[in-house]
Amino acid sequence: MAKCRIPKPSDPSAAARAEVVELLFEYVDVLRMHFEAVAERHGLTSVQAKVLMFLDESTPMSRIAEGLSCDPSNITGVVDRLEERGLLAREESPTDRRIKFLRVTPAGRKLRDACALSLFTDVPGMKGLSPAQVADLHRVLARLCGHGKA
Repeated sequence: MAKCRIPKPSDPSAAARAEVVELLFEYVDVLRMHFEAVAERHGLTSVQAKVLMFLDESTPMSRIAEGLSCDPSNITGVVDRLEERGLLAREESPTDRRIKFLRVTPAGRKLRDACALSLFTDVPGMKGLSPAQVADLHRVLARLCGHGKA
């Protein structure tokens, strides 16, 4: 990934934060490429893999779209292809015909679990980290994401 060309702040503390943000952006790209490669190895597009990863037992299509930051109409084609492959089933809401629920099938669950295993077994750059370093990274990232004490 190309380095950011935005001038660094002159304040050393702000400059250090800018460096961290640049490294986070770079690692997000590494993870995105890893996710795309895992999805492709399992015969999925990255969007199809994301849909399978988001599914619980029965999930409204609108919630999946929200998780992907898109309109539900944008994932209709993706859902169609996953349904054709027998990886998920579409069900109508018993109370509102406009609402569609998606349910992962046993075949979809098996594929999703295989993708997850591939995704988390060989995470780029993490094999060289000690368990303590992984724990430290987890603690810092959880705090940055608001999952811990402020």
